[in-house]
Amino acid sequence: MVPRILLAALVMPLLASSCYAQYYGGPYGYGYGYSSTAAEGAAHGLADVVRSAGSYNLDTSRAAVNVEEARKAYIQNRELAQETWFDMRRRNDAYRAEKRGPAPTSEQIFRINAQRAPSRLNDDQIDPVTGELHWPLLLTSAIYDPYRKVIDKGFETRSQQGSIKSFDKQQDLVKAVDAMYDALKKRIRDYEPQQFVEANRFMEALSYDVRFPSS
Repeated sequence: MVPRILLAALVMPLLASSCYAQYYGGPYGYGYGYSSTAAEGAAHGLADVVRSAGSYNLDTSRAAVNVEEARKAYIQNRELAQETWFDMRRRNDAYRAEKRGPAPTSEQIFRINAQRAPSRLNDDQIDPVTGELHWPLLLTSAIYDPYRKVIDKGFETRSQQGSIKSFDKQQDLVKAVDAMYDALKKRIRDYEPQQFVEANRFMEALSYDVRFPSS
């Protein structure tokens, strides 16, 4: 009788070879995944499920990493675009400031505004003592009579008193001058160019002078 240990040593390799053949489909390994029993099939199926779940988790993790990297790249690109825009704006402002030169002082601004302001009536346009206005011929037309009466009276009073003491009368005088000037400009096509230029120059000085005390 063969000893049990020797028998086991002879049988185990055969069983192992048989199981290998049943699982791998023969001695040459074809038909991977073949199971000879229901238990082996269930085990193989469970292994496939686990392997599929692992692959899914790995793919999901990779996708999450890709999304996060894309989000970071988008934020970085947006920040870079904003920085570039502000940098270009600063450069443009600096260039404009350099072209403009130093900002004018308050005294320079005052002088510029004074130069731009129209001139007051000169001695050829008004009598500095009596306040009598020397109207251009065009403005002696009858259509301007209502305005001239108010203006003549107002400048005479201003010359006598040094200024118009009543606020209401001062406003009436200013309104009369402005209304007469508007009436003249509406009739620009009715007059000869030279006559209109002379009358317009007078009214421009008058509308500025009326807002001051007598000189």
